[in-house]
Amino acid sequence: MDSLYIEYGRCSVNKHDESLCGDSCSLLREAGGKLTAVLSDGLGSGVKANILSTLTATILSTLMARRLPVDECIETVASTLPVCKQRKLAYSTFTVLQIEDLQARLVQFDNPQAILLRGGKLKPYSSSVHFIGEKEIHESNIMLQEGDMLVLMSDGVTNAGIGKLQPDGWPRQEVAAFLEQWYTPDATPQRMAALLVDACQSLCLDSPDDDITALVFQVRQRRAVNVMIGPPARPEDDAKICRIFFSKEGLHLICGGSTAQVVGRYLGKSPVPQADTATDTVPACASMDGVDLVTEGIVTLQALTELAEKYAQDNRPSLEIHKGKDGVSRLGVLLFEQASDINIFFGQAVNLAHDGLDIGFSQKSALVKRLSQALTDMGKNVKVSLC
Repeated sequence: MDSLYIEYGRCSVNKHDESLCGDSCSLLREAGGKLTAVLSDGLGSGVKANILSTLTATILSTLMARRLPVDECIETVASTLPVCKQRKLAYSTFTVLQIEDLQARLVQFDNPQAILLRGGKLKPYSSSVHFIGEKEIHESNIMLQEGDMLVLMSDGVTNAGIGKLQPDGWPRQEVAAFLEQWYTPDATPQRMAALLVDACQSLCLDSPDDDITALVFQVRQRRAVNVMIGPPARPEDDAKICRIFFSKEGLHLICGGSTAQVVGRYLGKSPVPQADTATDTVPACASMDGVDLVTEGIVTLQALTELAEKYAQDNRPSLEIHKGKDGVSRLGVLLFEQASDINIFFGQAVNLAHDGLDIGFSQKSALVKRLSQALTDMGKNVKVSLC
């Protein structure tokens, strides 16, 4: 299990004309590797639904992570939720997923049944049914394998297109067929979540009549990515830092022209600009033997950080970054979707090229801090080393 990692992707779209989503997700990772996730759908839409689903997801994930009996957890939620004055109900559906040592436990109430893909194909699994009060609870235990994908969803997915392109909604079997169609061995859970929600949007003619959420998990091999941002503070340390950097397992990415020059001297190579990777806002990337990606520095870092903060909340940008050739898109795919462990070597040297510009070292340091926090929020193991 040490070589395997549970990656996840999540995507939501609000009901039309609503500023808040009535679906909520909560994910907790424990030091030992156990993961507890809850997808909840509150009654109705808007503020009331958001409150109901947020309370349900937060309380259930916290109590389930503490290994309390599921009956006690659900009864606690039921007694805590505020009652809707109009419907006289305190109601929120939920799907709970716990994974520990590849053993998955699913506890499902009134959400569409989670879909398991194994080898890219729908894999049936058994469930036991019991009642807690009037709630019909479906519980399953699944031994996961490398490559497995588990897709959790709110009923906004299976109701997508009702009265529009899908008169009777989008049946679970058809949703599974869609996922099978788009699955490839290198498909990421983030991209699969984004594709599923985007398809629902299309079925709804871009005007959903319900909140739509997909939460996708995948068992995959760990992958380390190492990023060097800025040269070391002392030029005499350049070779030593480069030696440590390249001794790390995984991909090696360079961010910044000055940093590329330091690495180039160490490797005895020169960066070669790639003109077709520039955009109106992001300078071109470069290639260098021995390095997996070389990008420009502060402008790319600024755009990457802003993208990371959006991506940490919702993975819909996955669809765009997979199309892009620019440095931000390529860094985004590698850091947001392919990496499980990220080592950032942050050089403390002052860049003389920035003299007279509104680009100080403190700004760069703040960007690295924001980026590392966003990556951590995505569930990555991030280590920042100052050099």
